[in-house]
Amino acid sequence: MSVYYVYQGETYDEERSGGYVWSPKLTKNGKKNAGYTMMTNVKMGDFILHNSNGKIMAVSIAKADCKDGKQPKELADANTTISWDNDGYRIDTEYYDMDVPLQVTNHKQWLADHYKEGSAFTVKGTGKQQYMCSIDDEQAVYLLENAIKLQLDENTIKMLKAALSDIVDEKESEYDQLEKDEIDSLVDSSSGDKPEWPGKKEKQAMTTSQSTGREKPKRDPKVAADALAHAEYKCEFDENDRVFLRKNGKGYTEPHHLIPISKYRDFKYSVDVMENIVSLCSHCHNLLHYGRLEDKKPVLQKLYNERIAALRNVGLDLTFEQLLNYYK
Repeated sequence: MSVYYVYQGETYDEERSGGYVWSPKLTKNGKKNAGYTMMTNVKMGDFILHNSNGKIMAVSIAKADCKDGKQPKELADANTTISWDNDGYRIDTEYYDMDVPLQVTNHKQWLADHYKEGSAFTVKGTGKQQYMCSIDDEQAVYLLENAIKLQLDENTIKMLKAALSDIVDEKESEYDQLEKDEIDSLVDSSSGDKPEWPGKKEKQAMTTSQSTGREKPKRDPKVAADALAHAEYKCEFDENDRVFLRKNGKGYTEPHHLIPISKYRDFKYSVDVMENIVSLCSHCHNLLHYGRLEDKKPVLQKLYNERIAALRNVGLDLTFEQLLNYYK
C-alpha cells in the first residue's frame, strides 16, 4: 500500500462528484509531466489525500489500478482556467469527505522540519507544484492525526482513524497483538524440531482490512513460528545477543520480515515465507524498526548476505541497495 497526495484545485468538485481522479498524459506542449506520470503508480487499495486550494478535503481509497481514460465531459465543460488534452489517466476512487478540511499552511513549519525527499512538500514546508505526488508515510500520518482532531462527525472520525490504522500497520509491517499471541502459543507448544525452509514460490495471500475493507497482505503466524524454530530461537545477527529464556526454556526471539511485507507489490511471489522471516532478539528487532540507518546497515548486510540465496530460491531477488532503501 502506498499513499499519494493530489492537488486538485479548480477541478476538485467535479472529480469528487464523479468518484475519480483524472489527469492528461502530456502537457499542452506534448511533454511528459512528473505529476501526471505519478498517476500510473497508483494501485488498487492505495490511499490518496485530496488537496483543494490549500486544504485537505478528503481521503480516498483507489478502487482499481490507474488506467487510461479520456477526459470526462464534466471536466471539459467546467469553468476553469485550465485546458487539457483529452487523452489521460484515470483512477476510480472512493472519497471520504472531511467535515472540517485541514488547512495545510497551519502545519508548514512541521512539514519543513520533517522534509522528506521525494514527498509532496518542499524543504520550506510548502506544497510542490505537481498534480499528483507520493507522500511520505510519516507526513501522511501526521496530517491525518491532525485532521482527526478537527472533525465533528463521528463517522468521519471513524473513517479517518481506520485509514490511519491501515497506514500505520503497513508502515511498521509488524504483527498485531492477536498474531503475536498466536506465535507465542505455537512456540510454547512446538516439538522442538527444526523445520526446513520449504523452498517454494507462493502467491502472496491477502486478507481484508476490518477497518477500511481494502485488501492487504496476510501474515501467517504459523510461518513466523516455524521461522523462529528454524533459527533455533537464536538471534540471527548475533546468537549471543540479549536473548533470555521463555518459561518453556526456548530462547525468546521475535520474527521480522527482512523484506517488509508492505513491499509485497515489488515482488511476483509471497514475502510472507520462512525464507524472508528472520529471528531477532528484541534489541536488534527494535533497531531495524526505529534505529538510525547507519546502525541498521551492518545488521541488514549480515542478514542479506546469509539469506539472499534462499530468497532467490523462492522468487525474491533484490540488491542490498534496494533492501537498504526499504529501511530509510
